[in-house]
Amino acid sequence: MRNPYYRAFSSYLRERFGEKVYRISLDAGFTCPNRDGTLGQNGCAYCSPPGSWNKTEETQTLIDQVRRGKEIVRRRYKAHKFIAYFQAYTNTYSSAGNLKKIYDSVVLGDSDFVGLAIGTRPDCIDKDKLELISSYREKGLEVWIEYGLQSANNSTLALINRGHCAEDFSKAVYKTKKYNILIGAHVILGLPCEKRNDMIRTAQFLAGLPVDGVKIHNLNIVKNTKVADMYYKGEIKPLSLQEFAQLAVDFLEYTNPDVIVERIVAESNPLSLIEPKWSLNKQAAISEVIEEFKRRNSYQGKLYH
Repeated sequence: MRNPYYRAFSSYLRERFGEKVYRISLDAGFTCPNRDGTLGQNGCAYCSPPGSWNKTEETQTLIDQVRRGKEIVRRRYKAHKFIAYFQAYTNTYSSAGNLKKIYDSVVLGDSDFVGLAIGTRPDCIDKDKLELISSYREKGLEVWIEYGLQSANNSTLALINRGHCAEDFSKAVYKTKKYNILIGAHVILGLPCEKRNDMIRTAQFLAGLPVDGVKIHNLNIVKNTKVADMYYKGEIKPLSLQEFAQLAVDFLEYTNPDVIVERIVAESNPLSLIEPKWSLNKQAAISEVIEEFKRRNSYQGKLYH
């Protein structure tokens, strides 16, 4: 049954493929220009040394990650179709030739994979890479590029040390759309110094762009990050679950109703997470967002123009 409040990714996948489809998150050994010295060395203010991957287990080969990922998903969710999700760090940060070898090694010849999703930065894409990524559509895969925006406010992007501006994001979106690749946008609610109007501005910015999906994250404060230092100094305060639910609904009210909500709460390794602890209970957080929709008698796109 389709969620009446927002267009959930799980429902979209079931409609698209006729069965459950789950992502398998992969670490292909990439780094990031904001860590290797090209743009900076300390990364984004919220990003721990392991990156968005945020794992602690020993590094495995891609083949081992795929095998283990399938085992876990099959056992837990009874799913048999998968999307290969290159998640850790910046997954287009290499030559097109090397990227082809990496992507091919996972998705080619494996009929269990129906999709390919690539997490990256808006300043790490070019014509050769887009042509390569688009070529997987011709092989029958659903193909997504997920760009980190986080905020449409350039002052915030500078504060959190993103190393790019909102205009870089919009340029990447229009460039990518020429190749008929599905586009996801990552945003964070509760970033330092941002008020409700700043977050709504990000929603309105995205509403004016041809994106196909959005991932909403609450700001998770994790160990060994700049935001952790700011937290201990009393310079930032994590959102309560109620505050986050209100902001998430605010955001989605301005979101195009056709956009797929790929995620609605951030997940972090419990051993790394400082605050907020409520984000460890993903289902309870989602339930609170739905309750906020009910309280308002609202839905995704209610204020979209």
